[in-house]
Amino acid sequence: MSVNFHLPDVGEGVAEADVVRWLVKEGETVEEDQTVVEVQTDKAVVELPSPSAGCVKEICWQEGETVPVGEVLFVIGGKTEASQEIRSKEPSDSLTTTTTATLPPKTKKDVRTRVLAAPSTRRLARELQVDICSVEGTGPQGRVTKEDVHRFSEQKTKKSLSQNDTYSSQGLATPRTLISENTFATKHDEIYHDEPLTRTRRLIAERLLKSVTQKPHATHFDELQVDGLVAWRQRIKETGNTLGYLPMLIKAVTQSLRHHPLLNAHFLEDTQVLRRIRQVDLGIATDTPRGLIVPVLRQVDQKSIHEIAEELTNLTDRAREGKVTADELKGSTFTISNAGSLGGKWATPIINPPEVGILAIHPIEERPVIKEGELTKGWRMNVSLSFDHSVIDGADAIRFTQTLNRYLADPGTLLLELR
Repeated sequence: MSVNFHLPDVGEGVAEADVVRWLVKEGETVEEDQTVVEVQTDKAVVELPSPSAGCVKEICWQEGETVPVGEVLFVIGGKTEASQEIRSKEPSDSLTTTTTATLPPKTKKDVRTRVLAAPSTRRLARELQVDICSVEGTGPQGRVTKEDVHRFSEQKTKKSLSQNDTYSSQGLATPRTLISENTFATKHDEIYHDEPLTRTRRLIAERLLKSVTQKPHATHFDELQVDGLVAWRQRIKETGNTLGYLPMLIKAVTQSLRHHPLLNAHFLEDTQVLRRIRQVDLGIATDTPRGLIVPVLRQVDQKSIHEIAEELTNLTDRAREGKVTADELKGSTFTISNAGSLGGKWATPIINPPEVGILAIHPIEERPVIKEGELTKGWRMNVSLSFDHSVIDGADAIRFTQTLNRYLADPGTLLLELR
């Protein structure tokens, strides 16, 4: 008995996914729950297991293709069918001819789903308005390459121009329908390049547009004293500890949220309810090759600084590699955007709904400061706190950064409060 594996909804509201990599081949025997394929959703790469033991009878979609949720991704046959599959690899010539003759012809949709081509090649075909199903592939296993698409486009253009010349030689007006739009695209190929937004980038755009148009954003800017934080890190470096600033900053932000729980909350706009959340789950805005990803550090208020550092490294590395799960990308109660390594002085970060606040952290710098009427040097750090003015006032934001400033100016005050 064969089992059709339909692409499930591998994330909240996901409508489709890209096939990243097949880990098995047709005809291969697999065990139940063995990983068969990797697919990429808007933000994460997800591994999909086999629903049962058996033989992979058919792989319905190729790497790089986009599969709608609910479509058959692959077909698994039973173990008895697996042995039959192996025996059928060497049929007689007459059987082959008979079997082929009785197979129904492939429809246009069937052919289209089996075109081998990289996502960049498909994008190029769309830009040149080339039907990739009509292109003969010269790559391995008939894969369509960029050169194949360019060659097909040029041949189509030459054919169109040849037809135009025929009309002109006969004194006839050239039909507008014979003027290929590919001529324009090829002619201006070196002037600009149109690149459609990736699914991840489109999702980011949609969420940020909704946030900035539906929430009354306000941003509070502050300069924090971090002399104590710098001195503390210098002391632990001398002992051979390589702990960076960010884990300590995360712990200080977490403790500040415990004193100002209004910022560690969700605003449910549909019901106009402010949901205060007891534990702190911090979203960490992470710059990745596919765009901004916000994985979540869970229960940060219950973790030590070293536990935070270890988990932070693991989580952000996997986010950059596209290996975080869908569950690791949702449920944050407050977000930190660390711009320290990139530079910049100020920002107006956009809130990640349903959260009500987001803190951008800027570089730690040594600056000229006035102490007791004297010009001297001091370590300072700018922060930008955006908040939802529906439920939070400017005074709340100021009190929050003042608490954070106290911890960073003298980390000993934080140590006294930790349990």
